[in-house]
Amino acid sequence: MSDQAHTASGPAARPGNRPALPTLETFSAFKSRPFTYLWINTLSFALVQAMQRFAFVWLVIEAVEVGGLGRGSEWSGAVFFALGIPVLFVTIPAGVLADRINRRSLVLVSQLVAVAVTVAAGVIIVAGAMTTVLALVLAAGVGATIAVGLPVRNAIVPTVVERDTLLKAIVMMSMAMNISQIVGAGLGGLLIAGWGIGGAFIAQGVVLFVGTLALIPLRVPDVRTADQHRQPLHELQEGMRFVWDHQGIRTLIVLLAIAGIFLIGPFGTLLPQIAKEELGRNALESSLLFTIMGVGTVVSSLAIASVPQLRNKGGWVIGTLISAGIVVPLLGISPWYALTAAVMFCGGVAAGIFMNLNQTLVQANTPPEIMGRVVSIHTLAFQGVGPFGGMLAGLMAAWMGAPLWMVISGAILFVVTTSAFVTQPALRRMS
Repeated sequence: MSDQAHTASGPAARPGNRPALPTLETFSAFKSRPFTYLWINTLSFALVQAMQRFAFVWLVIEAVEVGGLGRGSEWSGAVFFALGIPVLFVTIPAGVLADRINRRSLVLVSQLVAVAVTVAAGVIIVAGAMTTVLALVLAAGVGATIAVGLPVRNAIVPTVVERDTLLKAIVMMSMAMNISQIVGAGLGGLLIAGWGIGGAFIAQGVVLFVGTLALIPLRVPDVRTADQHRQPLHELQEGMRFVWDHQGIRTLIVLLAIAGIFLIGPFGTLLPQIAKEELGRNALESSLLFTIMGVGTVVSSLAIASVPQLRNKGGWVIGTLISAGIVVPLLGISPWYALTAAVMFCGGVAAGIFMNLNQTLVQANTPPEIMGRVVSIHTLAFQGVGPFGGMLAGLMAAWMGAPLWMVISGAILFVVTTSAFVTQPALRRMS
């Protein structure tokens, strides 16, 4: 691979898990030009995703208030569901395709479709023709592009960097998502405040198009070794069999699914509503909470990328998920904006560790020729289950109130993940 990154020799690794300050070696994945192009594209993709996640929820909340269609939590849960449900149907076929055709082409097509849907949403809003049902349809269209693009981008990463740089590359990809979380949520709220929701969606389409230009020079190595005449169903079964037979990866994916129901669902659906109704905050102030969380994620991501040799990654993954069982209830019951912001920062620190190490463990233990299928199953467990958690959160919040469901979700998450920590010693030691 002529364009692959080759890790430069550096200082002798420190023993154990002791972190170092970030150095040039922390960013060594950028020695690969293909990875750099992919990172730039991912940055634009993630920036718009962060804005859209907030903008779509805010759009239906305002529509409900104007139209008197019922409680906002029900509709915010519905739009969160619409954004995520395509993952359930699209991600696995995309993973199979990623192991059969050029992965760059899949990413390119998915992003061009995302540009078209996003601009269309903005034009419809500006024209005054937007309805809550149409918003759900457009959210599902955006979700479909995410369902294709996200796992395929992740499957590309191990093919354009060396194995000893994989953790750093995954952290840098996560950093693109985190930077976008910092800038995107706040920028989304600012655009809504200044240009209205329609203008915000049109701006998102422009950013997506600019990011698409980075895919033009990207060249991805062909790692396909399977017979292309095999049936796609057989290839899917091969990927699922690998995941099932690998105890560590299987457990990680089960934990991801649990997090999708009791962490991502309630968090993504109810936090904007809690900020608006319980804390009395506007769109910009509510979106800044996600920005603060992104700062925490960047801090922890840089920290783990600067650890010369991190052992027991599986234990860190479970431990940070246990901490989420504390963070979620605190977000539900916090009576002050400043306290909510502090808890969001702590949650961001835990999220950076959890997501980076979880993804590293899966990719480092998966053969390249089935990476697309395994990564798609991994994505399905996290983002495919999340919409059901979001829908459940919206319905439960309409019945018992958003704060109480946040507390219940956190308690369930804490109990389940603590049990996994106690009963899965092999996973705790997994590296």
